[in-house]
Amino acid sequence: MKLIHEKFERDGKGSVKCTPETEDDMWDVYNLLKVDDIVHATATRKVKASEMESSGANVRDTSSKVIKLNLGVKVTSIDWDPDLSLVRVSGRNQTVSEYVKQGAMHTLELTTHKAVTIEKSEWDGEDVRRFRKALEPNVQATIVAMLISDVGECRIVLCGGARTTVVAKIERSIPKKKGVGAVVGHEKQLGKFYEDICDAVLGSGSGHASSSLSAAAATTDEKKKKKHFLENCPICFIIAGPGFGKENILQKLNERSQKLYSGKTFESWLKSSFDCVLVKNVRASSAHVGALLEALKDPSTRKAVGAAAETLDADVLEQLYAEIEKYKALYGPSHVLKAFKEGAIKMLLLSDDVFRTKNPIERKLWTKVREDVENSGFGSARVFSTGHESGERLKQLTGVAAILRFPMEELVESELPNPPDYKKWLEDLSDD
Repeated sequence: MKLIHEKFERDGKGSVKCTPETEDDMWDVYNLLKVDDIVHATATRKVKASEMESSGANVRDTSSKVIKLNLGVKVTSIDWDPDLSLVRVSGRNQTVSEYVKQGAMHTLELTTHKAVTIEKSEWDGEDVRRFRKALEPNVQATIVAMLISDVGECRIVLCGGARTTVVAKIERSIPKKKGVGAVVGHEKQLGKFYEDICDAVLGSGSGHASSSLSAAAATTDEKKKKKHFLENCPICFIIAGPGFGKENILQKLNERSQKLYSGKTFESWLKSSFDCVLVKNVRASSAHVGALLEALKDPSTRKAVGAAAETLDADVLEQLYAEIEKYKALYGPSHVLKAFKEGAIKMLLLSDDVFRTKNPIERKLWTKVREDVENSGFGSARVFSTGHESGERLKQLTGVAAILRFPMEELVESELPNPPDYKKWLEDLSDD
C-alpha cells in the first residue's frame, strides 16, 4: 500500500489517501471500510452531449461521452468481489458535481493502482493497526523471485508488499560458443555467474550471504549486522526465467546447500530455515524486473503462495482442536471473554469479519481484548482471513476462539448465553 496523505484529529476523526498496489492491499481496504465512512475515488460516467452544459451542444444531440469524475460517497454498503479482487462501495454522493446530484446513490469501484481516500468519524485501534501493517513492505513481502537468463543476468526481487525491491543484481559477460576456445570461456564464465548467485543466496561457507554483492567488501562486523533478504519472512521463493538457466542454477544451489547445510537440498534448507516454499521452473521472458509479473501470474506460483499463506493458520486451528480435548481451548464470545477476564488466554483467534461488524460496541470490545492480550506479556492474537478456508472454519466456530495457558474444564463444559451483553462487558473492562 502506498501512502499519499494522512490526517488524524485528537478526537479520533481522520482521513487517509492511499493507492492499493496488490490484491492483499484491496482486502485490507475492504476490511477498513465501514458503513457511514466517506470514500473518495475517481469514477466514470456516460453523459449525453445534451447534458454537458459547458459543451454548447444542441439539446437534440443524442451522442454521449464517457467522462471522469472525482466523487465522495457516504457508505451504505460494501461488497468484495473475490474474482476480480475489487471493492464496490455504494452510498449517497457528498460531492458537488455537474453530473451526479448530491444525495443521489452511486457505486464506486475500488481497484489496485487507483487512489482512494477514506474518511472516518473515528479511527479505532484495529483500523490503525491494519492500515499501518498494510504500509509495511517487510511484513507484506511474501515472495522472493529469482529472475535468471542464460546470458549472464540475474535479479533477486523481494515483492508482495507496498513496493518491489531488487535485493541482488548479478551480471556476468558470457562469451558466445564460437570455436573450441570460446566454448571453454563460455563454460568458465557461466560457472562463475552461478557461483555469484549461490554466494548471494546461500553464502560461501559461514553464515548467510549479504543481500547485495556490492557489500562484499564490508567488514566482518558489518556483515553480521546485515539482514539476509530471506529474513523478511517470505513464504515463497520462485526461480523463473527463459531457457535452461533456471534449471541449472537450481542444481548449483542444491550442490552448495548440501555442502554447507549437512546434506540438505536447497528446497529443504528454505523450508527448515525460513518456512519458505520453493517454486521451480517458472516461465518468464527475461531476467528483468519487467518480467516479474509473468512469474507471479504463473499458476504454480499462485497455487504455492495461497497454500503457504494458509498453512500457518491451518496449523493454529489444528492446535485449537487438539487443545479443546484437553480443556485448554474454547470458542464462542462468552467463553472467550470469561477466559480473558481470568487472564487465561495464550492465543486469541479472531476472524476478520469480527471487525467488520456493524455494531460499534462489539468492534470496540474485541479491539480492546486483542490489545490487552497482546500487551499482557504472555499472550498473542491472530486474525484469520475469511478469504481463506481456515478463516471460514474459524467463522463457523463463531469467529472467536482462544488457546489457554492452563486447563479450564469447568468453563469449557459450561453453557453460556451467546451473544453476550457486549455493552456491559465493554463498560466493565473500561472500568478495570
